[in-house]
Amino acid sequence: MTAQHLPGDRAFFEEWSTRQPDARRSLDRARAVACELGTWDAMPPVLVVVGSKGKGTTAVHAAATLSATQTDDGLRARVGLVSSPGLRTNRERVRLDGLAVSAEEYEEMARGLIRARASVPAAGSGYLSPTGAFTITGAAWAARGADVLVLEEGLGGLSDEVSLFDPSVVAVTRVFYEHGDLLGPTVGDVARDLLGVVGPATRTVVTVAQDAEVAAIIEEAAARYGAEVVTLAADPATSVPAGLAPLTRMNAALGEAAARALASVLGWRVDDDVAATTLASVQVPGRMSRHAFDGIPVMVDGAISPEGVAAAVAEYLAWHGTLDTVVASFPDTKDVAACFAELRGFDRVIPARADDYLRFTEAEALHGEVVDARTAIARGIEGARAGSGGCLLIGTQSYVGIALDVLDVDTDTAYLAPEPRPY
Repeated sequence: MTAQHLPGDRAFFEEWSTRQPDARRSLDRARAVACELGTWDAMPPVLVVVGSKGKGTTAVHAAATLSATQTDDGLRARVGLVSSPGLRTNRERVRLDGLAVSAEEYEEMARGLIRARASVPAAGSGYLSPTGAFTITGAAWAARGADVLVLEEGLGGLSDEVSLFDPSVVAVTRVFYEHGDLLGPTVGDVARDLLGVVGPATRTVVTVAQDAEVAAIIEEAAARYGAEVVTLAADPATSVPAGLAPLTRMNAALGEAAARALASVLGWRVDDDVAATTLASVQVPGRMSRHAFDGIPVMVDGAISPEGVAAAVAEYLAWHGTLDTVVASFPDTKDVAACFAELRGFDRVIPARADDYLRFTEAEALHGEVVDARTAIARGIEGARAGSGGCLLIGTQSYVGIALDVLDVDTDTAYLAPEPRPY
């Protein structure tokens, strides 16, 4: 859920919100609706990002690098990006040259989706998932003006709507066990589902270092179609700014490497100087992002695992120098006790509730009170102001969206593309 709701949102969520109890997402329906939208009528080359964490960072840095690329006609490439989730609004899910679609464009996309859905009779118990709706509609919109398209998977690979595309390059972030109820009972099953996006057009799979089992599955998927596997070194050569947190920088470097691989496949040239400038302009709010709110230093991160929380805490300490105030939102669906245990060094911990449809009983049992996110953030900011300190805001993506909304962070601009050209 985003911090703000737009009229057009309903078109993307309607089939999911009205589904029957036994209904399942249907890739066949997504394919049929996409055909009505004309998604593949003029589809440019595609780069797909899959993995368990850091996909958004990888996708936006891939898009930024491609924006610094010259096509075979000597002009700067125009780059479409479809990612998830939205933070402040769902307009952020679809971008061209780093900019989110406008409110008017978003409503136009929603109307087109409504018409396309109405043209395809519902079959069986399958529904068009929200992430699928954004993927096929966003791709159809972006393809009208883009020379290349970057797609971030929503949930899964073979089981996700990104598998309806045939990418030239696949980028794989760190893969670990998650969503076992949907992707399979083991990390191997998760990896096989994610790598199901590799297809006949895939020439290169770019990955960070993985566990042996996952690495073998990546090699197997690539070999099936004769694709090359490129594994980034622990400290890769990159044009990504050096000041990023280590995990963020690795995922950013993965995006750059995948984009360069696609440019090579297409015979395009990456302008190194322009790439460095464009990558330096990238903004990834909510991923250990640093902000100033009324003079108060605030870091926002979407960590929801003990490991992720520990990494965010370490980065906050390195940046701010002390563990003073944290406002955290961990619903019962997460490892709540372990996540809060990583916050034990803070002077003040304020639990927050961000999603009305989720339960926060474990957080309440640990801390006695869980208040709504906006109230909790206000308390955290006031506490930081009173103590002349800072504040870490950490939790689910829904909570991060609210935090960025409270801080009034610009989420429309992902990066500054060089020399934009008209359609």
